[in-house]
Amino acid sequence: MTQVWHVIRLSPALIRIGIGLLATVAIAAPIFLPLYQAEYAATQGKTIIWAPIALFSIFVLLLPKWIRRIHRCSHPWLCLGMTGGQTWWQGWLLYFGIGLFGVMLLYGLQISLGWGVFRFPAQGKLGANLLEGLLVGIGVGLAEEVIFRGWLLFELEQDYRPLPALWLNAGIFAIAHYLRPLSEILATWPQFVGLVLLGATLVWARRIPTRGNQSQSALTTLGPAAGLHGGLVFAYYQFDVNDLVSPLDTIPGWITGIGGNPLAGLMGLVCLSAIAYITYTASHSGDSTHSKPKTASDRR
Repeated sequence: MTQVWHVIRLSPALIRIGIGLLATVAIAAPIFLPLYQAEYAATQGKTIIWAPIALFSIFVLLLPKWIRRIHRCSHPWLCLGMTGGQTWWQGWLLYFGIGLFGVMLLYGLQISLGWGVFRFPAQGKLGANLLEGLLVGIGVGLAEEVIFRGWLLFELEQDYRPLPALWLNAGIFAIAHYLRPLSEILATWPQFVGLVLLGATLVWARRIPTRGNQSQSALTTLGPAAGLHGGLVFAYYQFDVNDLVSPLDTIPGWITGIGGNPLAGLMGLVCLSAIAYITYTASHSGDSTHSKPKTASDRR
């Protein structure tokens, strides 16, 4: 078994990532597959919740051993950005607010320009949707950031310089969210552009230094990325589930968002670009402009 770990350790980053994912799925299959089949049958495939949760939980349980064996990191979660204590939560709260404000600004502009109509949510559902959306935002934001800006980015940065690692990460993130029939891909291609931009924005958020901007040894954490992702998901969930804003039929979908998805429209891309500028500037401030801020993995 030691020889297997050694071979994986010497493999290129993309090979390591593939092996890690396949191993997780293989180990989780006895639990994941029966749950998936049961949920699919019960909801006709409309709601699959517990199967992904089970798969992610097993991934989280296996991840520390992977980091210790492959990268010889004695504190795996510190290597992946789960460090900083109060600073982590401060970053999470700040960027959760930025994500929330960004989505509200997007729909506010749509209404003020006369391109959308505001509708009051159905009576009695707003409170439940707020709580449900908050749980979804926190859960999806943290889970996807642990996977993409935690483990995946960490693996890529072992083999690639910061810029190639960033765009590889953003591209994989977009592909993972865009697996659909070719006809639908061609019809909604701006969404893929938006997903790549979102992925890059979250990488910059992951690289924001936590201790000042004048030291190249400033640590970075997963807090800002998880917060920003969670804020965007929470805010969009409210507008989508509550049908708060309906775009006018006279406005082309490529402006407001094809299929109602802001990432597939010009307005959404402009808004996301503004958020990207914020995270890019924060991650490149001071001396960190010329070198990647250190993660906890650099101090292992």
